[in-house]
Amino acid sequence: MKIILSILFAVAITRCGASPASNDFNANTEAAVSALQRWYNSNGLWDTTGWWNAANCVDALADAIAVNNDRNYIPVLQNTFNLNSGGDFLNDYYDDEGWWVEAWLRAYDLTGNVQYLKMAKTIFSDMTNAWDSHCEGGIWWSTSRTYKNAIPNELFLLDAIRLHQRTPGDGGAGSYYEWAVKEWTWFKNSGMINSRNLVNDGLTYDCSNNGRTTWSYNQGVILGALTDFFKVTGNTNYLTQAETIATATLASLVDQTGVLQEFCRGRRCGGRDVPQFKGIFIRNLAYLYDVDHKPDYFNFLFLNARAVWLNDRNSSNQFGFKWGGPFDVADAACQSSAVMPLSVLAEPATALLSFAKGAADCAFSHSAGSPAGNLRWTCGPMTPAGLIQYGPSMASLPTGLHSIHFRLTVSALSNANSNLVQLSVTENNHGTTLAVRDVPWNLFVATNEAQDFSLDFTNAVAGDPLEFRIY
Repeated sequence: MKIILSILFAVAITRCGASPASNDFNANTEAAVSALQRWYNSNGLWDTTGWWNAANCVDALADAIAVNNDRNYIPVLQNTFNLNSGGDFLNDYYDDEGWWVEAWLRAYDLTGNVQYLKMAKTIFSDMTNAWDSHCEGGIWWSTSRTYKNAIPNELFLLDAIRLHQRTPGDGGAGSYYEWAVKEWTWFKNSGMINSRNLVNDGLTYDCSNNGRTTWSYNQGVILGALTDFFKVTGNTNYLTQAETIATATLASLVDQTGVLQEFCRGRRCGGRDVPQFKGIFIRNLAYLYDVDHKPDYFNFLFLNARAVWLNDRNSSNQFGFKWGGPFDVADAACQSSAVMPLSVLAEPATALLSFAKGAADCAFSHSAGSPAGNLRWTCGPMTPAGLIQYGPSMASLPTGLHSIHFRLTVSALSNANSNLVQLSVTENNHGTTLAVRDVPWNLFVATNEAQDFSLDFTNAVAGDPLEFRIY
């Protein structure tokens, strides 16, 4: 049986300066999250931004952990949890609580720390108290019970279906799944999804669509919830509804260059809240794209990631409000929001999905996360002669037939059939080369675009760390 490993090496084979650094999304994620942490304070939160935004800053740290195996941020997650868990992350606003459920579920997925899952369930339990019969259902925005609106209900839906996925045997009366079905049934009939397939901000007190702004995050959270509903049920109607909202957003909430924007234009429209919104949409659009693989969605994600890095960044790798540029003023909300378009296009790193990222310049000079245990990699020019990259000394792979995938990029094309690069798999301890592949220059069909080259090999010695090498 062949096991296909998505172990991706993105290596730039270029003349110096030819490879666009703006496409090195792993390195850019690391730089953006590092800059975000300059606002991190002694309370385990982030200066310049609010309580609910802090949950989204936790998501930004989670992205750095997920895509670059950057274990440095795991203690930061724990510190934020320890310093702020005394009140169970509850306050008077149910949407704030919903963000913390989502954040701690993400942290639980990455670390396996059951504290985070228990906290998410505690917070969700409090959110259920906001449901009543006014407007025939739905939860209120706050404990004052004056407004039923989109975002707390979308988060309630998202949190319910994700808690269901993480709770074995969940079902029946009072279950997370029942709450999810109940919420979606109410939401889709509430009138908040308008005739343009966009979600308005909320309902009037007499339960009509209030026609208020179609903020990007109201279009985003629902995508994640419906995608998970599809994963749970296999019902394509959920996916179709998500795609309808996503496509409407891409046609409406963009500037003249196609970059995501809010309808408000000023730097401070919405105070500290609105700058957070766009990243939430992008994160959930990427989550949908990972399921349906619609090219238009990828192109949109790529366009926004490039815009953020090239047009909305200062010399300290800080980002402003307008992704299309020019840079205005940075804060932690803008920063954590802008992390999302960068991180969703980075390659993942998990315990059994090892990752090594080549540099975006000829010297292989950037850092893309911290090494940890067997998940380590290194690279350098001509060390030893001809070897430009090797790693990650992977010892966890079971014996058997496997396929390793390398992603290579060139800055110039040639019809020459001479070998440009050699790929190999080698056992560290025994020194045995298990497989070799020569890649001639004429196999590359485009410049500055990663192409996939696979190499089959059989791993016969359990526990002997494997290096995947590029000469």
